[in-house]
Amino acid sequence: MPHTLPIKIAVCDNIPRDLALISELSASILHNENIPHSITEYETADALMNALEQGTQYQILLLDIIMDEGMDGITLAERLRERDDRTKIIFISCNRELALRGYEVCAQRYLAKPPEEEKLREALLYCCRGMQGRRELLIQTEGRLHRIPFAEIQYVEAYDRGTRFVLEEETFETRMKYSEVEAQLPKTDFILCHRGFIVNLAWTKSIRRYEFVLKNGHTVPIGKGRYAECNKKFLDYITD
Repeated sequence: MPHTLPIKIAVCDNIPRDLALISELSASILHNENIPHSITEYETADALMNALEQGTQYQILLLDIIMDEGMDGITLAERLRERDDRTKIIFISCNRELALRGYEVCAQRYLAKPPEEEKLREALLYCCRGMQGRRELLIQTEGRLHRIPFAEIQYVEAYDRGTRFVLEEETFETRMKYSEVEAQLPKTDFILCHRGFIVNLAWTKSIRRYEFVLKNGHTVPIGKGRYAECNKKFLDYITD
């Protein structure tokens, strides 16, 4: 199951032993399936929710339900669904009685602790299905979730509070980290042309020192140290 972009996964469990076990087992399963991925660990649902509100994005969440302090996994999932966040959720918990509540927040799977490898594999592969060839980015702006097709993005710009997406007729500003955006954009179409700019080659008309000229006449700067790489990739792109 090849994927062009890494699948970003968050594992949240307040028991360090369980957190490490779930993370390591998930990493092993995805590695064996040749699925590029990254896994980030959280010891509280509050810490994970704070990261999400700051613009961090994950495609899959592996959540414990019961937490010793702060919000629990169900509450976190409810808050995500309230803002129309469709992130895939797998609950892993020792409390089987709460399985029904998990499905009420549209969880993809509910697994008992400790998770059996085959059941976790099935759950992860189920969630990964359909992510291949993903052609859009989800961004959060002032409480609203937007789906932005890659093809509509002209360029991306870093600014002091986050990242700016420039489309043909509108601009979105988000607190999502610039590095997070760069990691999710397909390298076949996008290139980091400047430390603060990423351009979509599909929107470029020409290249000159030291800038790309877009089809609408706007320009995007190219760092002096990146000009040779940008020039080669532009020529490869238009002659492919």
